Amino acid sequence: MIWWLRIRYVPAVAAGLLACILLGSAANSVTVPIPVVIGGLTFDLPMSSLLPLIPVCLILEGQARADRLAERVAVRAVGRWDAGFMALCVLVGALAAAGAAIADAGTAATAMARDFAGYLGLALILRWLGGARLASVATAVFPFACVSFGLAHNRPSIWAWPLHDATSATAAAQALLLLLAGAATSLLAPLRGQDSNDDD
Repeated sequence: MIWWLRIRYVPAVAAGLLACILLGSAANSVTVPIPVVIGGLTFDLPMSSLLPLIPVCLILEGQARADRLAERVAVRAVGRWDAGFMALCVLVGALAAAGAAIADAGTAATAMARDFAGYLGLALILRWLGGARLASVATAVFPFACVSFGLAHNRPSIWAWPLHDATSATAAAQALLLLLAGAATSLLAPLRGQDSNDDD
């Protein structure tokens, strides 16, 4: 168990998720100006939309460090531990959002919980398609691509779900669908046919 906690960066993921929740709620008004390709304007992307990328990338990096061949023949159900840990992270985000809603502390926590679940699902799908390195880079770039290519008259396209309001049912549904699809890929063999780390 100790080796799994160390290899998977579990303490770092937990710290990143906690920082995401605390900083995102406290700095809800902090934005990052991103250029919009269509229209030549800029869009102020809330920092709370970027913070969930930290724990997601740490989860990917921790899982990429594993020796897949050794874990495949291990007695312990490592895959179940990974799935359980990711589910717990999503649950913590949802509980934080529910707590913020009950305390009438704004909608930043709700948006972060949605974005964390959506980014995680997207990352898992991309990892299945092309490996952990591609997944980390593409997932980190995705919110910026949403701003650059997903805005029309300063309104987000339907696919640019991280830019939608925290109360958007469409955005929440897309994030949930990505999460479920990403979870499903963990049952499949990677398309790249790798049996070991992405560093090979």
